[in-house]
Amino acid sequence: MVEKYNFNAVAVRDYYPTYENPGNSLWVYEQIIGLMKFGISSFVISPTPYIPNFIRKYKQFYLYPHHSKAIENYKGTYVVRPPFLKLPSKYFTNLNLYFQKKLILKYSKNFNPKLIHAHFGRNGVASIPLKNKYNIPLITSFYGDDVGINKHAKRLKKLYKELIVCGDLFLALSLDMKNDLINIGFPEEKIIVHHLGIDLSLFNMNNNGSFKEKDKVIICCIGRFHEYKGGQDTILAFSRLTKEFENVELRIIGDGPYIPKMELLCREKNIENKVIFINNFKSKDPRSVVLNEIKNCDIFILTPFMDNSGVKTGTPVVLMEAQAFGKPCISTNYAGIPEVLDFGNSGILVEQRNIDQIYEALKLLCYNEDRRILYGKRGRQYIEQEFNQEIQMEKLAQIYHSLINKG
Repeated sequence: MVEKYNFNAVAVRDYYPTYENPGNSLWVYEQIIGLMKFGISSFVISPTPYIPNFIRKYKQFYLYPHHSKAIENYKGTYVVRPPFLKLPSKYFTNLNLYFQKKLILKYSKNFNPKLIHAHFGRNGVASIPLKNKYNIPLITSFYGDDVGINKHAKRLKKLYKELIVCGDLFLALSLDMKNDLINIGFPEEKIIVHHLGIDLSLFNMNNNGSFKEKDKVIICCIGRFHEYKGGQDTILAFSRLTKEFENVELRIIGDGPYIPKMELLCREKNIENKVIFINNFKSKDPRSVVLNEIKNCDIFILTPFMDNSGVKTGTPVVLMEAQAFGKPCISTNYAGIPEVLDFGNSGILVEQRNIDQIYEALKLLCYNEDRRILYGKRGRQYIEQEFNQEIQMEKLAQIYHSLINKG
């Protein structure tokens, strides 16, 4: 039962990591673990859509977490995943939030939290009744698809009115995201830019690749691939590169609905023998696959863009991890990405959907090992300063204590 534990805070995040998919929302888990060092313990409420087994067999649902009304100890954190019937958000956002509000209240009734930290704007809205019941501070972290101009954010914008008034603090991942929140109507004085952090002890930039071949340049791209993640743009630029740089290989790690089209594009460009697709989610340890692939590459690339839906990315953790390993990075100049690459000082920024620029950046780094080393060193230093988990967790703990004491 919950009452035998002493929790300072409630963390609200649907799709909290599971043993089957430990990489999902990994940063939330790492925040909760990191805050423990500063005397803050959190109980995680993760409202989980009910998915019948006969539907789960379809590919797009196999990574979704399983619901459970029992409290689970997930790698040192306590979490409950109560089920609710999730309806299409396009039409039933209000009803989905109603179900989530009920679950958050129900599963926090056995203890008296001092603070709520909701991850994503929709969970901030869903946490308002809990805040009102206990009269405690509410922090809401935003991550990208919950702000900006995309259709989902526009639907949520109507629901943010109450959150804007009664929310105590709003955390943005970047300056770009802070501006998006201000444009929606969130008061600037309540917004803090707080970077995610990574555990630098896991990243040794002096490691050599285990599958590294002499004179072969390995390029790595990792993600949950939708069209707007830009994997197709990387492939198009890479296909041009193979015509003049023979000893090169592109490794695409991850899964997603756009993978089949990316595989087809490789066949159309006759480069399927130089592009390797790896679904790390099919392995026993998806996280280790990701870290191993980054560690063993020479260049890391990620080229997302804003599509017609208006979806924006946040500050991709894989770009932080690649730089922590001392890898030179290429990525697009939009949303919070420039802030992760030190505004171009620790990597190469290219314009969205500009295949020529992506190709030129790949060509530059493939032919210039000294430049790769330079960007790698700069990247590691920048991550140590701005995205160091210990530093960021200390800042977040100070925010928690400040709000709790004020309350």
